[in-house]
Amino acid sequence: MALLDGRTILIVENDPAIGLDLRASLLSAGALPVGPANSVQAAFKLIADHAIDGAILDIRLHKDELVFPVADTLQALRVPYVFASGRSTALMPLRHGDRPSFDKPFRTEEIVKVLAGLIASA
Repeated sequence: MALLDGRTILIVENDPAIGLDLRASLLSAGALPVGPANSVQAAFKLIADHAIDGAILDIRLHKDELVFPVADTLQALRVPYVFASGRSTALMPLRHGDRPSFDKPFRTEEIVKVLAGLIASA
């Protein structure tokens, strides 16, 4: 059984190559990836259109927009998420400081494993 069999995972990432890499890793783990969304508005549309089981969030999005409104919404919905970003610690609000955070360059397999653990224990 794959780590994320049948789980719908939101990808919020502004770099198309990284977004595609995350999609491929999620597919390999049995997940149903949605995205990548490169803006808060695009992410909110995907959240509205899909039953999200987990999410991988880049912090700085298109036009220097920050992802934290999406993280706040996922937290309110009790959806597990992790941060995967090149600029994580300096921008991280305290309310999200306890979430797993991966600095670029990261290994997508490691992110998938940690997210699967969060979903399993949710």
